[in-house]
Amino acid sequence: MKLIFNEILYLYQQLKFHNYLYHTLDAPIISDLKYDELYKKTIELERRHGNDETKNLLKTVLNRIGGDNLNFFSKCQHHISMLSLNSTDKIEELEHFDIKVKKLLNIKKDIFYCCDLKFDGLALNLLYREGILISAATRGDGIIGENVTNNVLMISSIPKKLVGDNIPKIIEIRGEVFMKKSDFLLLNQRNFFNHKKLFSNPRNAAAGSLRQLNPQITQKRNLMFFSYGYGFCSDNFQNYNSHYKRLIQIRNWGVPVYHKVVLYSSIKKIISFYQKIYQNRHNLDFDIDGIVVKVNNILYQSQLGFLEKSPRWAIAIKFYSIDVETQVLNVTFHIGRSGIITPVAHFFPIVISGVTISKATLYNMNNIYKMNLKLGDYVTVYRAGDVIPKIRKVLLSKRKFQKTKNIIFPVKCMSCKTDLVQNSYLGSLFCPSGLICTAQNLKRLIHFTSKRALNIDGLGKKIIEKLMNLRLIKTPLDFFFLDLQCLCKVSGIGIVLAKKIILNIKKSKKITLEKFIYSLGILYVGLSISRRIANHFFLLDNFLSANYESLFKIPGIGKNIAYSINLFLNTMENKNILMKMKEIMNITSPVFVSNKINTSLSWIQKKIFVFSGQFIFIKRHDLQLLIEKFEGIIQSHITKNIDFLVIGKNPGKKLEFSKKFKITILKEKEILKLLNLKK
Repeated sequence: MKLIFNEILYLYQQLKFHNYLYHTLDAPIISDLKYDELYKKTIELERRHGNDETKNLLKTVLNRIGGDNLNFFSKCQHHISMLSLNSTDKIEELEHFDIKVKKLLNIKKDIFYCCDLKFDGLALNLLYREGILISAATRGDGIIGENVTNNVLMISSIPKKLVGDNIPKIIEIRGEVFMKKSDFLLLNQRNFFNHKKLFSNPRNAAAGSLRQLNPQITQKRNLMFFSYGYGFCSDNFQNYNSHYKRLIQIRNWGVPVYHKVVLYSSIKKIISFYQKIYQNRHNLDFDIDGIVVKVNNILYQSQLGFLEKSPRWAIAIKFYSIDVETQVLNVTFHIGRSGIITPVAHFFPIVISGVTISKATLYNMNNIYKMNLKLGDYVTVYRAGDVIPKIRKVLLSKRKFQKTKNIIFPVKCMSCKTDLVQNSYLGSLFCPSGLICTAQNLKRLIHFTSKRALNIDGLGKKIIEKLMNLRLIKTPLDFFFLDLQCLCKVSGIGIVLAKKIILNIKKSKKITLEKFIYSLGILYVGLSISRRIANHFFLLDNFLSANYESLFKIPGIGKNIAYSINLFLNTMENKNILMKMKEIMNITSPVFVSNKINTSLSWIQKKIFVFSGQFIFIKRHDLQLLIEKFEGIIQSHITKNIDFLVIGKNPGKKLEFSKKFKITILKEKEILKLLNLKK
């Protein structure tokens, strides 16, 4: 039962995380279909196995309509809540929806449904008083949104004053703000040539444009708006007993409503409408991800009512992902910034939803083994979220008719030719020779000079890139041999900045052993592990001569961390660089501070803690220092030896791993209470 409870907690955290990415940051990392699957799985699991505790816990996220607001904008409360829609990607569920609606209404005759496109944009609530646009707000959490009135005033397609007759004293008109595909391409082209951020899709671009602090930027982005209905209405509008007629009236007031809104009483005709839109959606100059079907009769809508999150009288039918068959021709391997090797499958080019695709990432070795993929295999490929190419499955039934070969994994790094290491923890291969591997080097050099490492002010990412391109630096050791003449060769560096950098490099030579170890960027070794190692070995020489056994004995260091450090120290090129750095730098031993343990906090002693997520009430670093003060052990990664996982907002995969080992999970408020920091 505890495992099921942990599973519900995990799903709950995942929903919160993806809600935050989608609604608050406008930066989703999974498709809507994947989110819907996660949502349905959570509801079903809680229904079958939940208790009062899980019910109350899940209620906070399952009944949440949108996301948290950012702090840039004032808050704006909607007169009537902005609900979301029940959705599915299975067209057959439309028939079930029709049956359920008729059953709830206790009628057998056909009823009319108003069908509209499901625009892939940002929901917006426009408040008009006496026909004048008073305010505009995003959906937010469904009750309170962000006041984006100043930016909305810059959108030409949104009328500042309604025109015509029968205008209500107060009305909330609702719709979607979006960016046309053509405008999106032009925006990214301009940003590319101006070395600015590129947006991943039109929805993110629209959301980012609407949330600009400078309304003039919003004006330049050429955003569009289509209304799909209304919220609160004081009078007049109530005379229309048809959702379709209300949309027509909204259009007559000068608000844009897409012209392909239709009325059907036949489910077959709605399905035909869906399929026609699906096949022709790429001809549109804006993104849609399905259709919305609403009971047209307003009296019927009132009878059907609402669930806590959505109306019973509407459903969104999202576009399904097409699986296309192709044959895998090759698998190549690419090295990332941390040394992790990522396999990529290349196959005969195929066209999915109007886009030509010829490759897809395979993520890691374990995934290849799990799929049982071989070169020459036939596979089905789809576009997750209508964007990211992924292999769905291997068609094993076709293998007997084809000549297939096992995928040969590389044994040496493609960049530096160092022997690769298989990492069971990540299910990947990785290159251990970080200091000399060109493919990894830029990120490691940036890390070496960062604030928490050597803190060489003036050496930012762009300057380090230029120094590498001019072949002035290759390893961290090279920073200490830079002079004014070298630096002045770099575009953008004048004599004043060059002198500042040289002075800061000189200052950085004196550093604690803890920060020195951290600056090396060894896989798995963060600040807490660096501090643990420094306190254990005390002297640099002791650390440099450490082996796997001596590292594994340190509390809080498991097999993977010990193995990673041992590999790094025993790579000959790394050894040579470290010995030269030892001669140049003044690396000081740690200073021990004796702390009298508070008896109420003795439970922390010798316990191993891992942290994940964003902490609101206290900085994560400060909380970790407090744990260490009372002789707790901080570790970066989940292993079976961990005692506590401390989670803040939006915890990552560590939460998933922790349930495998039945690790105790503490929320931020819970640990602050245990530390007597919060009542």
